[in-house]
Amino acid sequence: MSESVRPEVFEKVRACVADSLAIEAAEVRLESRLVDDLGASSLDFIDIVFQLEKELGIKVRDSEFSFLTRLDFSSPEVLRQGYLTPEVIERLSPWLPELQRVPDPGKVTPRQLFSFVTVEAIGLVAQRQMARG
Repeated sequence: MSESVRPEVFEKVRACVADSLAIEAAEVRLESRLVDDLGASSLDFIDIVFQLEKELGIKVRDSEFSFLTRLDFSSPEVLRQGYLTPEVIERLSPWLPELQRVPDPGKVTPRQLFSFVTVEAIGLVAQRQMARG
């Protein structure tokens, strides 16, 4: 991946994630998956987003995350035979680094998709929103 999260952005994201999940900041690594590694729920995810918006003065909800939360899994443009379409995978790949590492990107289920949200992905979204000012 060509873009990386700047250390100062990572530290702010790390602090927000740790605070939202009531864990030590040292437990939060760039590659940590919110759901699988840190035990986050969908409510935790919302809390993290709100904290980042407040802390960084950005609108994360108007970013790439809005695409993820608005996916219509009943649509054949999004989901075919239980797997995300190549178009959806392509659209999500730039900000979901873990998705780029999947051995068979044609076999990603909606449930798996949410397990690919990492601290790095949140940091990239935050960083891009900060650059947009």
